[in-house]
Amino acid sequence: MTEDKQKTRERLVYEMARLVQTKGFNSTSINDVIQAVGIKKGTLYYYFSGKEELGLAVLEKDRDDFLSFLETNLSGKNPQKALEQFFKAAFKKHKDTGFVGGCLWGNTALEMSDTNPVYKKVVEKVFSEWIVRIEAVIRSGQQTGQIRADRSAGELAYLVVASIEGGIMISRITKKDGPFKSCLNSIRTLLRSENIHKKPDNHIR
Repeated sequence: MTEDKQKTRERLVYEMARLVQTKGFNSTSINDVIQAVGIKKGTLYYYFSGKEELGLAVLEKDRDDFLSFLETNLSGKNPQKALEQFFKAAFKKHKDTGFVGGCLWGNTALEMSDTNPVYKKVVEKVFSEWIVRIEAVIRSGQQTGQIRADRSAGELAYLVVASIEGGIMISRITKKDGPFKSCLNSIRTLLRSENIHKKPDNHIR
């Protein structure tokens, strides 16, 4: 593919992603995309067979971007600092948008999981990878005594991800950073090892 063609393809994916972020997949049409890019409909079909394939390209690109975001920000001198850096980066990422659009993965899970098995599979894998990475950091923190150990690392990882998604959603509704900030502060408090000093019970598998 030539450089110009590659740029056109990237613009199609970018504009589709931008539209989907606020309108959702179902309400975003092919005409919306071609008008945003400024091309003819036939040009779009040169790159993609249709709306579903273009949407899949959006999810695949955002998946790669999100996993890179995790790799970059879920790191630190110790598990506690790694989580703190991730929380701060996630908060900044959404605050910088004015809480417009929310989380593509949460949005797509709600909109498409019951109707599009192809999209569902991608979303499910992203959430699974996210939870696994959070779980690994939490488990490491439990081993060093920084994170409470009365619940399994997996259970706490599910809670972290669910709380973050909920905080983003409420801040998107209110257009205020308070709900997301409150959720993150609650996660910090809940994970602290000084709250409880029991061993993991691993009752969620």
